[in-house]
Amino acid sequence: MQVGGHGEAGEDDPYAVARREAVEETGLIDLAPLNGDPARSLVQIAYVEVPASDDEPAHHHGDLRYALVTSMPDAIRAERVEAPLRWCTIPVARALCRGDAGLLTGIERCGALLARTVG
Repeated sequence: MQVGGHGEAGEDDPYAVARREAVEETGLIDLAPLNGDPARSLVQIAYVEVPASDDEPAHHHGDLRYALVTSMPDAIRAERVEAPLRWCTIPVARALCRGDAGLLTGIERCGALLARTVG
């Protein structure tokens, strides 16, 4: 899974929400859009089923998924022990998505964007 979260009251910029959540969950304070433009770094809009939990009933999310970069990859730290983080290549990420079609689409789009940007 990718990092992510929810907007807070008063937040109305989806990129700013995504970046704030990513910084909170990774500790990477320099996160920026892959190609410098938040609008062009939006790689996927996904409609996701969320199963019921102790805190809330089953529901759906509309996820906006951005490709972000850092110049400090070794500074990554997980926000919680039960949510470990690791870097991986696109092929490894593809294998880890375990058949989740939506996640696979996001991985493929990030790979294509990365290839065009670094390419």
